[in-house]
Amino acid sequence: MENKANRIEIAETIYAQLIANENNAMVLWQANLTALKLDDQALPKLDVLTCVYNAEAFVAHAIESVLWQSYPNIHLVIVTDPCTDNTIAIIESYCAKYPNITLVQNQEHKGIIDCFNIGLNYCESDYIARMDLDDLIHPFRFEKQMHYLLSHPDIDVVSCFMRIFDEQFQTKDVTYREDMDMQKITTLFYSPLSHAGSIFKANVLQSLKYVQGYMYAEDYNLWYRILKQFRTHVYPEFLYLYRTHSNQVTNTKNTEIIRASLLLILSKNLNDLNIEWRKEQALLFVNTMMLHNQSIDQSNWMQVNALLQDLIKHNAQKQLFNQRKLKSFIYLNYWLPNFEQVYKHISFRDLLISIQSDCNIGSTSNNIKTILKYYTT
Repeated sequence: MENKANRIEIAETIYAQLIANENNAMVLWQANLTALKLDDQALPKLDVLTCVYNAEAFVAHAIESVLWQSYPNIHLVIVTDPCTDNTIAIIESYCAKYPNITLVQNQEHKGIIDCFNIGLNYCESDYIARMDLDDLIHPFRFEKQMHYLLSHPDIDVVSCFMRIFDEQFQTKDVTYREDMDMQKITTLFYSPLSHAGSIFKANVLQSLKYVQGYMYAEDYNLWYRILKQFRTHVYPEFLYLYRTHSNQVTNTKNTEIIRASLLLILSKNLNDLNIEWRKEQALLFVNTMMLHNQSIDQSNWMQVNALLQDLIKHNAQKQLFNQRKLKSFIYLNYWLPNFEQVYKHISFRDLLISIQSDCNIGSTSNNIKTILKYYTT
C-alpha cells in the first residue's frame, strides 16, 4: 500500500510541474521511471499513433512523456512529413535508444489525414492511443485509460479531460460530457471529445480510417462516425496537456478551410434529420453557433431561433437524439443566453414568437416576468 501511494505521489508531483517547470518535471520523471512503471508485461500492447511536422522545440519531451509512461507495453508510431527543422534528427536519436519506436518518413508532403492513415498500417495491437508530439501527458494516462478499457469490454473508446496551456503558462480546462446521449447531441455544434486524448480499440480506427475533405476538423468527422457505431467513455481526469504556441498558425485562410469543413459536417447532421437549409441559413448556423465568429443580435435572432427550432422539430420525428436532453441542451447553451441578450431590442411581436418557441422550456412565470421587464425597461 505504501509503494502504491508513493508512486501516485511521485506521478502527481511530476504532473503538477509539467506546465510551469517542464524541464525539472522531465528530470524528476526520468529519475523515477522504475518506481512508476507497472510490473506487468502481460498487459496488452498499446500502439501510440502520432504524426508530426516541424516541432523541434517540443518533440523530445512529447516522445519522453509517451515512452516513460507507467504502462509497460508501448509501441510508438511516428509519421513525419519532410521537415525543415531538426525534428526528424531528434526523433532518430530516440529511435537509436528505444527499439519500440517505428519512424515512418514520407518522402513528400502528405498532410495530416494521409499521415494518420499511413500510421494505422504500422499499428500492430488491439488498442491504439492518439498523441500529438508537441503536447504532454500525465505519467499514468495510459495506465488509467487502459485499465478502464480492459475492465469495460463493452466500451470501444475512452477519452479524457484536457488542460490547455500556452507559452505564458496560462491554462484553460476543457471537460467533456460523459453521457453518450449528450456526446451525440454536441456533434450538432462541436467536436464532442478529445481526439488526441483518446485510446481506441484498433478495429474502430482500422474500420473507419480518417477521411479527406475535413481539413482541421478530421477529428470532428471521426467522432460523428464513431458515435453512430461504437460506445465511448470519458475518463474524468485531466490526463492530456494540450500546448498552444506561436508555431500554430491561425489566419483567415485557415478559418475559411475550417468553415468549409464544418459546413460539410453540418450537412451530414442535417441530412440525418431530413432538414433542408439554404446556403445562407447553414452559414449563419456555422458562423454563430459553431465558429462563434458572428454575434447573435436583434438583426438575426429570429433566424437563429428558427434554425434551432428546426433541429428540435425534425428530431421529434426522426428520434436520432434524446429529445428531452436535446431541448435542454439547446435551451441552456444557445437559446436562453442569446434570448436574454436580445429580447429588449426586438419587437413585441418577435418577443411573443420567441417565448412560444419550441426551444423555450422555461417556466410560465419566467415568461411572464420577461414580458413585464420588456415593458418596464
